[in-house]
Amino acid sequence: MTIQRLLAKSVSLLLLCVLFTQSAFSQTKTITGKISDDKGAPIQGATVTAKGTKLGASTGADGTFSLSVPSTVTTLVISSVGFSTQEVSIASQTSINISLAAAQNNLNEVVVVGYNTVKRKDLTGSVTTVSAKEFNTGVITSPDQLLQNKVAGLEIINNSGQPGSATTVKIRGNTSIRGLSNPIYVIDGVILDGRNARPSVNLNIGGFGTTPDANPLLFINPYDIQDVTILKDASSTAIYGSRGANGVIVITTKKASAGPAKLEAGVSEGWNIGYMQKFDILNTSEFRSALTKYSINNQDKGSNVDPLHDITQHSTIQNYYLAMSSGNDVGKFRASALASKTPGFVKTNNLNKYIGNLGGSYKFLDKRVTLDFDVIAGRTEENIVNISNTAGSQGNLISAALQWNPTAPYYAANGMFNVLGNGVGNPMSLIAAYNDIAYVNTVLANMSVTVNIIKGLDYKFLYSINQSDGTRNTNIDGFLRGFNPIDGNGLGIHSEANLTSQIMTHTLNYHVNLTPDLTLNALAGFEYWKSNFGNSSYSGQGFNFNLNELQLTDAQYTDILGNAKTVGQPSVFRDITTEVQSLFARAELNYKDKYYLTGTIRDDGSSKFGSNNKHGYFPSFGAKWNIANEDFMKNGTAFSQLGLRATWGITGSQDFPAGSAINQFEVLGYNSVAQVNAGNPNLKWEQTTQFDFGLDFGLMNNRIYGSIDYYNKNTTNILFQNVAIQPGPAATYWINLPGHLKNNGGELTIGAAIVKTNDLDWNLTYNMAYNSNKITDFPTGLSIYTGQINGQGVSGTLGQIITNNQPVDEFYLKQFTGFDQKGNQTYANNPSFQGDPNPKWLFGGSTTVRYKKATLTLSGGGSGGFLILNNTAISVTNLAGIANGRNVDKLAYNSAEQPGSPVAANSRFLEKGNFFKLRSANLSYAIGNIGQYIKNASVFVAGSNLFVITKFSGFDPEVNIDKQNNGYPSQSIEYIPYPTPRSIVVGLNFTL
Repeated sequence: MTIQRLLAKSVSLLLLCVLFTQSAFSQTKTITGKISDDKGAPIQGATVTAKGTKLGASTGADGTFSLSVPSTVTTLVISSVGFSTQEVSIASQTSINISLAAAQNNLNEVVVVGYNTVKRKDLTGSVTTVSAKEFNTGVITSPDQLLQNKVAGLEIINNSGQPGSATTVKIRGNTSIRGLSNPIYVIDGVILDGRNARPSVNLNIGGFGTTPDANPLLFINPYDIQDVTILKDASSTAIYGSRGANGVIVITTKKASAGPAKLEAGVSEGWNIGYMQKFDILNTSEFRSALTKYSINNQDKGSNVDPLHDITQHSTIQNYYLAMSSGNDVGKFRASALASKTPGFVKTNNLNKYIGNLGGSYKFLDKRVTLDFDVIAGRTEENIVNISNTAGSQGNLISAALQWNPTAPYYAANGMFNVLGNGVGNPMSLIAAYNDIAYVNTVLANMSVTVNIIKGLDYKFLYSINQSDGTRNTNIDGFLRGFNPIDGNGLGIHSEANLTSQIMTHTLNYHVNLTPDLTLNALAGFEYWKSNFGNSSYSGQGFNFNLNELQLTDAQYTDILGNAKTVGQPSVFRDITTEVQSLFARAELNYKDKYYLTGTIRDDGSSKFGSNNKHGYFPSFGAKWNIANEDFMKNGTAFSQLGLRATWGITGSQDFPAGSAINQFEVLGYNSVAQVNAGNPNLKWEQTTQFDFGLDFGLMNNRIYGSIDYYNKNTTNILFQNVAIQPGPAATYWINLPGHLKNNGGELTIGAAIVKTNDLDWNLTYNMAYNSNKITDFPTGLSIYTGQINGQGVSGTLGQIITNNQPVDEFYLKQFTGFDQKGNQTYANNPSFQGDPNPKWLFGGSTTVRYKKATLTLSGGGSGGFLILNNTAISVTNLAGIANGRNVDKLAYNSAEQPGSPVAANSRFLEKGNFFKLRSANLSYAIGNIGQYIKNASVFVAGSNLFVITKFSGFDPEVNIDKQNNGYPSQSIEYIPYPTPRSIVVGLNFTL
């Protein structure tokens, strides 16, 4: 009986609770309104949230919203990117119209700068942030492409037109004579290793070479990036110590925000529509005229083909993107997925990407403990074509297309591939016979716990792991004739690579108001970083199938390497583990928002260095005077922002192979061991000292804004790989060179809101940078040669030099003196300094025009003051080839040169690299809400690389084929590259 009564009371109580809850929620009210900017223009996509709940809505294209909330809600929170967040009371209102104030040039936005965030107005260093709405658009396969021409002093070069290929990225010039001087990337507080796990392949037979490297950022979803911050001066980068010498690029991904569940979706399709610029060779009619001109009677094959056209494809580029988020002020999450297919411009080339991202933030113990996590998982699948960096004059698909006799058919009468026998591969045969597929799986995961110990004092622990594993199967079928020893044998190579990088970071952040006018922000931390890399490859040659193109199977040689007549010696490499332990600290003082001081120090201890110099110390200081906040400026109307900055600091580099400071031995064969590296316990850190002076300004309430910077960088203790002095072992020996590698220059950034009305906006931004690069006080007589020049007649030639009183990679070639009476090119007996391959000028700009719901954005830029060596013209399309029925370029044909002229590398083939490129163009239309469920719909059409203005005769003046020698990089050498295509994309974005 007691139990029955208890059940009856419980049921009654439950029903009462349900009725009460139903009654409470039935007492709701609907709030409607419109959100606009300070000029009355509607703001689309603004978030309206009922404070203290998960309820929220977004504004449509006309700025209006409708939101049902419980009657107990009294406040709405309204936010939008680029505007100050505003809270509005609705205690006695059901309709509101709100005008949001612009966040004056985003001065109050926070910027991620080394282990914590800083308000932009409090920055003392040279820092630039590019938000998602400012990114380049079109065909984007990696995050660095979003930034091209967007930041003063930031140079990003596409090393290849192949989708997913690596880029050369430099901030304020060359900081080292080794490596690529690429900056470090920090993803949501996690420092990346900078390498990738796609196995590299150097065929090194049959005239084939090394294919370009892959981009290490391919696993990052460009649609997931909220903004990118570039840290340029030492005050900003010294907190990263040994990895900050080349600058730092901080990528912040989109995070969940409080509000109801929201689903974002986007879909786009595109096409490569042609060459941005062609290498100008003779067409069929011109080729026949040339045969007549030079009295060549046996090379007209009676056909008419266009190889540069016939090797290309126009398959559909596809991108599908989804993101879901939800949460409140206690817990929130965001998940996203991207599936993309990017066919390359060249047939059979393709890049597929599948990326998932899950992140969240949850608070516990009265919000004193915060747990944050982010997991990025990506898979790339690449079909790579035979376009390599160091091929001979025939071992490259582009060289075959350029040289193929345009009067010769691709196929013989029996249906087999035509072989001309003149040293030129059949381009269609090269496409059909070459199969090279790489798979890379990458996970970047991090978790952090932040504990608020007392008011103003937070402790944070972060652990991250970056695991990447790649496999690659490279096959060349044996029916490829004319390429010994592949002809009749075939080749298969199976390669694997793996990369593991781990970081553990402990930090303490302290914020306190020392006085009503003086604020202190302090940071102290410890970090441990560990990285391992390894690769292996197995090859076989001599197979009994796929030796005839008319009798092919679906099997690949790498499926049955054991079937090969000859199995190559396995190549297994495991990098010596790199470990870095660091202590760091930073203090920031702010007095009355007028005077700012910043100081940092970092101590790095690295396993790469010898016992006597394991630690490097990297200090920096920065100061800022916010003149606009001075009393004598407050009554002025001209300047809304005016500040002077000055910084100084030291950063370091350990950009050399692990184990270079210790003795190393290598097993060369059975019972054969040799020393390959002689240890140097005194090897020191390469250091770069930099000072920077800057001026930030804003006029007319920041309708016009910008900054000016002057910097000076000086790299010392230059790392150099030498040969051990006899009678020591035949091994390398690392030392620090005396001397200085200097970069100095200036930067200008300026922007303006030229027109700002309800219906029409017009914004314009422009940036420009100048850099001078020079080596001084180098050891007398020391010259380092690099810049391989490849091709028949010039193999083994080096065309660049690193030496005293010259810029890095100065061209070092024989001086061209003209043509003699027989039409032979003439040149000096000895090489001499011929010019600078490093751009002195970088510039970029963008403009956005909005008329009502339609918006047009154009972005472009370029470089100036440098030279490019056209290695393609030297050895691939030279005039001498026409005697053997090979096609030639028009510049040679229209010169005084005759076919008997010998092939030679000289200054004749240096060309001005100045260019302007229309990087991207985007036209979008904001449809707004469609029906009850689809919100904020918009459509767009975007183009990439639409045109280039240049006098350079190659495919693209923005080129940097990897022609390094012994680890010393080259610069501005063009050699039968993967061409840059024009492309166009159409798409739709919406929210549910």
